[in-house]
Amino acid sequence: MSTDPNEAFHDLLRGMAALSGHRIVADVARLYGKGAPPDLSIACNHKQIASKQWLVEELAETFPKPDGPVWVLGAWYGVLGAMLLEDARLAISEVVSLDIDPGCAPVALTLNHRHVATGRFRAVTADMMTVDFAAQVPAPGLVINTSCEHLDDVPGWVATLPKGLPLVLQSNDYVREPDHRSCVPSLDAFREQAGLGEVWFAGARPTKNYTRFMMIGRR
Repeated sequence: MSTDPNEAFHDLLRGMAALSGHRIVADVARLYGKGAPPDLSIACNHKQIASKQWLVEELAETFPKPDGPVWVLGAWYGVLGAMLLEDARLAISEVVSLDIDPGCAPVALTLNHRHVATGRFRAVTADMMTVDFAAQVPAPGLVINTSCEHLDDVPGWVATLPKGLPLVLQSNDYVREPDHRSCVPSLDAFREQAGLGEVWFAGARPTKNYTRFMMIGRR
């Protein structure tokens, strides 16, 4: 019996993919078969998946057909991009998965290999704070940032975005995490911090250790 954890996860997930028929589970299994990074298990844990599924569900109700590519910022290994492209309720032409860590893009491309092949997924290594979204061709139809708590200046970043740009923003009140620099104590505080011109959805999702906040709207 192999003691390689990647091989064990590969076998387990292949079985779960066969049982569920879910293509993302099969894609994650394939990634483990090719050698997944150790923290992929964190990117795919129940809390991470729950917060992303919440986003997908509310986006399907609120803004299912963005008029242009969907940019996911701080995208890590591209799990949210995979979920967005797999949901039949959403009409998304392309996902651009952006992360500052150069180790993320190769993993995201492997995970989303089916959508890379059809031109619906690409991975970019860049600092979200330096991206000029007004200069992108085609223009983004939606920008998603699920890690506002990690930014030094959320209002300053939002102010750099084109007026009228559709946005999905998430943050939380988990101040005990040292890298969380812009946590908010409440949904109302998050509204004030982001200062969106229009808010189509605003909600809070309590978890054991913190509450996650989300807004969907327009700059």
